[in-house]
Amino acid sequence: MKQRRGWLWLTSGILLALLAGLMTFQIVNRLAAAASEANQDDVSTVSVIVATADIGPFVSINTGMVTLLDVPAAMAPKEHIPNIEDVIGKMTLAPITLGEILVTPRLIDPAYPDAPVLYTMGQDEVLVAIPTAALAGQLGLLSVGMHIDIAYTSEFEYADANSEVSTDKTLTTFLSLQNLEIKALMSRSLAKEGIAPIPDAILLSVAPQEALILKFLMDSGAPMDVLLRAPGNNALLAVSPVDEQYLVDYFQLDIDAPLDLASSRTARTADPQTAPASDAASDATSDVNSQIQSLLQDQNESAPATGGQ
Repeated sequence: MKQRRGWLWLTSGILLALLAGLMTFQIVNRLAAAASEANQDDVSTVSVIVATADIGPFVSINTGMVTLLDVPAAMAPKEHIPNIEDVIGKMTLAPITLGEILVTPRLIDPAYPDAPVLYTMGQDEVLVAIPTAALAGQLGLLSVGMHIDIAYTSEFEYADANSEVSTDKTLTTFLSLQNLEIKALMSRSLAKEGIAPIPDAILLSVAPQEALILKFLMDSGAPMDVLLRAPGNNALLAVSPVDEQYLVDYFQLDIDAPLDLASSRTARTADPQTAPASDAASDATSDVNSQIQSLLQDQNESAPATGGQ
């Protein structure tokens, strides 16, 4: 009888111990879960931009390449970017791998004036430098990002009514290239007292064929001028080349004698002793000049005055 009671007490003790262990395990589990939840609530998070694909160097980032994620602050790099708008349109300076957090030092804004000009070029463009001999450049009116047209004046040989090319050349002014963005302004001089020096050259990114056109015109010594565009005006301008005959037609000048513009120009530049000018051509040219001057004077006198009273 005593032996049975001993086994009963032993069995009861073991069951109580197991029950106590189970209850302890559950309580510890609950406390651990609560502590974990409390820790997660206490951890601060920050927004970062993560690459959703491999991005190569010198690539402009678009919305399909990145996404916004919230991560623990301890995981975010010091120079992370919190807003997705701040990376769209930026250019990568080095390869970025899938899942990598984007940071400021590895991106550049191509529109920033101090950004290296090569980052703002198209892959099918070349960089060309043209001199700033034009008045706009000498006056300091040019700046990076402006859009310009380039006008040249050169002499050309034209065919007459019989399709024969004249030996005399006609001076003509025309637009060579339009709507070019100034990528950089270069100067050999150093800034003095915080004043930027007058630039010596304008850097433009153009198609290779357009670069050859500009080189030919510069090598030929043709006078050049730069025309500044209004901000936002990117349209191609429909303009006609201008020569002396164009001025005659535009101003509707009455010429008494038949006008031979090419020969009259030759007569003006030739040696009077070896190549005397034609009287009719000289008189016609003089008539053209006087009529143009008269028209310009009339326009100035009839123009309304501007300015405040």
